[in-house]
Amino acid sequence: MSFENGTHVQRAQARVGTVLSGAWRLDALVGLGGMAAVYAATHRGGARVAIKLLHPERAKDKGDRARFLREKAIANTVDHPGIAAVLADGVTEDGAPFLVMELLEGETLLQRWKAQRGPLPPAEVLSLSERILDVLAAAHEKGVVHRDLKPDNIFLTRDRGVKLLDFGIARLRLPSGQTSLSGLRAMGTPAYMPPEQARARWDLVDARTDIWALGATMFSLLTNRYVQEAPTVNELFFLRMTCPIASLARIEPSMHPAVVRVVDRALEFAQADRWPDARSMLAAVREALAQVAIAPPPPPRSTATPPPRSTATPPRATIPRAISTIPRAP
Repeated sequence: MSFENGTHVQRAQARVGTVLSGAWRLDALVGLGGMAAVYAATHRGGARVAIKLLHPERAKDKGDRARFLREKAIANTVDHPGIAAVLADGVTEDGAPFLVMELLEGETLLQRWKAQRGPLPPAEVLSLSERILDVLAAAHEKGVVHRDLKPDNIFLTRDRGVKLLDFGIARLRLPSGQTSLSGLRAMGTPAYMPPEQARARWDLVDARTDIWALGATMFSLLTNRYVQEAPTVNELFFLRMTCPIASLARIEPSMHPAVVRVVDRALEFAQADRWPDARSMLAAVREALAQVAIAPPPPPRSTATPPPRSTATPPRATIPRAISTIPRAP
């Protein structure tokens, strides 16, 4: 496993072997982001868990602490097997809050995609999307919008289950009718951020925001490229705020029309033109999956050298969470 920020890595690694609250021993660092580190850990009673620990500098910010701890409230609110269970929470001696979560075994969708070294088969993408939409439907019905759906926030368990990770910037509708994070600037991952989120119009963000992000994820998995590319974050945001996404059929002309219909509608620029909710998209995905299953195989890809593609890597944004962009498949 490789991590980009050497200082964060050293500090996070230094905690391995320590015991939190006299109960959980940190066994190994398994994940690291801009907000938190994740460890495999063992309870003094022998149970294996995951510990998600907020970075010390983030713990000093009330907003970051609130966003971090919101994950427990969301897991309890949605109560769906597709969201990692939060078992407990606590605070370290140096004041950093942590969450005790179920320990997942498997790989992220990003890891699965990188291992493929190219596009994933349409039937696999549809099957995964079917399971993701089932989780999203349950979350949306409880007033929760993820707002940062992307391949590295989708976990594939060894028993073929799907878990949605990192609800740190999720919106949780409050009893008063207000929503959390309503006044903040753009947050999320630019490669999978819909127009209204790129514009920081949190008043417009709703379930169709997650539908767009899933459409962008499907597009990337099916084509091995992002929906849009630009040399800088500002240019990428400008494109996202002003330019509709090209049809999947333009990038992959041999793609089954039913798959194109699902993805293109999810990626509509105007929210009103997208699938109205996760269950509507779920029904369309199931229909497409049935059609793809009986369709004849596509003709073999040409062995001719493909035309040159942009070498620009979708950049990371300096926004208040880790931006994990997806590297191109070799």
